[in-house]
Amino acid sequence: MPAPPRVLRHSGRPALIEDAADAFVARLADIQAEGRVPQIALSGDPLGYHLLAAAVTRLADSAVDPSRLGLWWTDDAFVPTDHPDRHSLRALSLLGGTLHLDPARIHPIPSSGAYADPEAAAHQYRQELGTTVLDICLLELGLLGQVAGLFPVLRPGPADEPVIGITDAPAAPAARVSLCLPVINAAREVWILAAGGERAGLVAASFAGAPNLPTARITGQERTWWYLDEAAASLLPFHACGL
Repeated sequence: MPAPPRVLRHSGRPALIEDAADAFVARLADIQAEGRVPQIALSGDPLGYHLLAAAVTRLADSAVDPSRLGLWWTDDAFVPTDHPDRHSLRALSLLGGTLHLDPARIHPIPSSGAYADPEAAAHQYRQELGTTVLDICLLELGLLGQVAGLFPVLRPGPADEPVIGITDAPAAPAARVSLCLPVINAAREVWILAAGGERAGLVAASFAGAPNLPTARITGQERTWWYLDEAAASLLPFHACGL
């Protein structure tokens, strides 16, 4: 049964990042202690990147074995592999210089250097993903109401499609490849990050079940955590927020 959302309210953006990074490293250690390789979908959006940067500084002193991490991405730009818009490039530049990762467990979304169009790249990522169940799927709520590459104004793909190619995203880059709700909602844990008062209305609408917002339809199987700062949570009733 999908897990109801729990809101974790923080005094500001820095506190949100620090708390999420602590929790992230702790969860990786717990999953490895169970004898499993954590399967993680990373977000390339700003909060997700800063969370990852904060986590890197903690991993060296933790029980986590970086070579036993499975890394995936929630979405990425369909551009050449070395393009600065590539989420995987930024993440691996950060991680690879510090941690000993296993290349066989790194799964970047295919780029335009290898495939003719986003849908061809999405097909390949569907094949690579196979029956993998994500342990943690990191998402960030964008200003247009998007998470990963899923925008409210775009026509949703087929309900059972795990990965889609996009050519007309309303924010640059227009060409992307994104995980979809079947994969996201199958994850054991989904963590949604949001900071700033400009996202407060979107957060509140998500909890109200706004039909156009992907976040209104996202729930992890075991945990659904919203990491919010006070500004982003300002329109939620306080009793809905975990401390």
